[in-house]
Amino acid sequence: MKKICLLLMCLAVFLVSGCAGTLPVNSYEPQNIVRCQGKASIDEFTYAPFERGEVSEKNQIHNTALGNIYISTDVAQLVRRATALELEKTGIALTEDAPYAVEGEVTDFVIDDLGYSVDWEYAVTYSIRDKSTNALAFQKTFRPEPVHSGKFGRPSDFSQTVSEIILSGYNMFIHDQGALNLLRTDQPEVAEQ
Repeated sequence: MKKICLLLMCLAVFLVSGCAGTLPVNSYEPQNIVRCQGKASIDEFTYAPFERGEVSEKNQIHNTALGNIYISTDVAQLVRRATALELEKTGIALTEDAPYAVEGEVTDFVIDDLGYSVDWEYAVTYSIRDKSTNALAFQKTFRPEPVHSGKFGRPSDFSQTVSEIILSGYNMFIHDQGALNLLRTDQPEVAEQ
């Protein structure tokens, strides 16, 4: 009888963990260590899983298990704000008179929570547009390594995981020499020969 009760309790916990939930997203804290001087403006960011109909809400993270996972703000706006904060920490002044605009598309944001742990998968396409010609000067998709976390933590514990994976995508972007060359204004002077 005790085994049946224990089995029923485990089943109830499993079913409850598959229900909808909203993860709080604390204020994003910029953390990158790249430094350079430059300027850019921040343009639109989009969330492709919502636009493709894979999720029904702009604040929903695609989940491989039963139930729906939401964050407390729109995914595209969270990544846009995080990118702006990281750019400022890098040394890029955000100003409308900048020659280039940074745009983004969150192409994937998936929580794979089948099994005993959770794998957070994320991909973001950053674009840099020349504002004088509206031509695309840079575009590349960055897919950081999945972040692994425990399955049964408190919802507030996952806020740091969301920030960590967004930071990983930004770090790949700001370390890309093509992106960095467009954004920076502190290019070393080339000596005349």
